[in-house]
Amino acid sequence: MYDDWDIPVRVKRRRGLSSYGWNNIILIVCTALFFLKILLDGLIDYFLALNPVRVFSMPWQVFTSMFVHAGFGHFFVNMLVLFFMGSELERRVGGNRYLLIFFTSGLAGSLAYIVYAYMTNPYVYAMGASAAIFGVLGALAIIAPEIRVFIFPFPIPISIRVAILLFAFYDLILLPFSYKTGVAHISHLSGLLVGLYFGKTMRFKRYYYGYI
Repeated sequence: MYDDWDIPVRVKRRRGLSSYGWNNIILIVCTALFFLKILLDGLIDYFLALNPVRVFSMPWQVFTSMFVHAGFGHFFVNMLVLFFMGSELERRVGGNRYLLIFFTSGLAGSLAYIVYAYMTNPYVYAMGASAAIFGVLGALAIIAPEIRVFIFPFPIPISIRVAILLFAFYDLILLPFSYKTGVAHISHLSGLLVGLYFGKTMRFKRYYYGYI
């Protein structure tokens, strides 16, 4: 096991887009698409959100859907969590590993949703960065179990591991009622499993990254 004092700091010079931080770039892309969605009405959802019926003719939707959000509340909560947790994970594992965790978790969530949709109702869109964010949380829970988080409306911080257990339990219970809740619970669970896997494979290779 590592102590914080035992973890070396790697100082790296960022180049190109990575100089802004990959998590920050993802936040900017999601924000830009949120405002474009307001301006362009249904076009963003039609082309970029995940539609299980059209995804085979528009395969890019398994990727682009993680940048599109249904409404302000959905967008705000996801971006708030990603701002804090995504930045922390990128700092701990570096930009390349962060992108691997984020996009693999997001894609796993998209693919799991397609399978689930064809088993239940393939005509409901899915969108949002939630699966990727659950992957980020899962990886952090393994790599940095000392992190404490708040779950609204409770004012007491709890372990990130306890938090993801509560989230996973919540999603498992509501999974059969996904189309009533309007939440792709299967995507959350799939993203979380991918994040846990990456966290386990990276936990003994942890570095804090200092960027210049």
